[in-house]
Amino acid sequence: MVDEILIESTGPSLRAAAVAGGELVEFAEEPRRREGAPGSLYVGRVLRHVAALRGAFVDLGLEKPALLDVNKDVPSEGSIVTVQVVETAAGDKGARVSRRLALEGCYVVFIPGGKGISVSRRVNGEGARRRLQEAAAAGKQAGEGLVVRAAAWGADARAVAAEIASLRRRWRVIAGALKNAQPPACIADDGDGLVRLLRRFAAAPRFVFDDRALARMAERAAARLGLSPAVEAEEGARLFERHGIADILASAQLTELTLPSGGRLHVETAAAVTAIDVDSASAVNGADAALLTNLEAAVEIGRQIRLRDLGGVIVVDFLKTPARTTRGRVEAALRRALAPDPVPVQLLGWTRAGLFEIIRTRTRAVMSGEMT
Repeated sequence: MVDEILIESTGPSLRAAAVAGGELVEFAEEPRRREGAPGSLYVGRVLRHVAALRGAFVDLGLEKPALLDVNKDVPSEGSIVTVQVVETAAGDKGARVSRRLALEGCYVVFIPGGKGISVSRRVNGEGARRRLQEAAAAGKQAGEGLVVRAAAWGADARAVAAEIASLRRRWRVIAGALKNAQPPACIADDGDGLVRLLRRFAAAPRFVFDDRALARMAERAAARLGLSPAVEAEEGARLFERHGIADILASAQLTELTLPSGGRLHVETAAAVTAIDVDSASAVNGADAALLTNLEAAVEIGRQIRLRDLGGVIVVDFLKTPARTTRGRVEAALRRALAPDPVPVQLLGWTRAGLFEIIRTRTRAVMSGEMT
């Protein structure tokens, strides 16, 4: 459980540090305003279908056409489609959009025309999952689908029901606007960086800002979202430095990290994959020493994956040990280290070459309902 969120507002972006037990566990950065942000709804016009990409390019009025994933029911060129941004534009690629629409709240994801209730896989325990399903069922109506987020775990059932009702009212307004919308048009903008951070860290009990005016804005935004965290202001520059966060963030930019036993981690991130190599370095040689280094590396890798917000395929080259049974201990340590991560992580296991494969959802894709 995160204890507090520290937010620095210097520059064009808001920088948020999540602190638990006195340690930095997560870092997030959001532009104050972002055009074409994930979750935003648009009415667009299909420009052309691209069979090789299994998609169609759609004009949303943004700088670059968006790519619409198409598995079936391919829209014809010139047709009008209602879409939602799933992944924001990056580099030379435009946004990725979907015709599956959903409204993201702090506690639930509301799916118009959906069916049933599912609970985030981040929620463990049948009792907790059943309680959350019952809380959501109390506010659900026919013709609606709901995904209950992990942030709802500590929320009052009335707060969950109230958010469902609020999202339903919001959808009715959007549905009304869609009737007369002419493409390209943004129907629902989700680009407020402060709101996005409040939603992302909805379960946090305390927010600390370096600007009093921004803190007041956060209080009002939190109230609209149905949240009631403690909001404080520590005015002045270098909020992260005063709380000992700046040095930790700086270390997260390094490609080489030292482990307690003397071993090292080498982290190299490319476009398609992140490679992490465990090096014994000055650690004592021997099977026991190799296992100790691997266990230390597993803990640090779990921490760095979340802190650096690594996404996609991650491959780890642990130290080779004579006993294959030690692999189970290393995998268990890695699984424990990744358990607090709110982003879905798949541990694929060991390859024939002795590497360990991990897939972590890229956090630019926020409307899957499994993000938290």
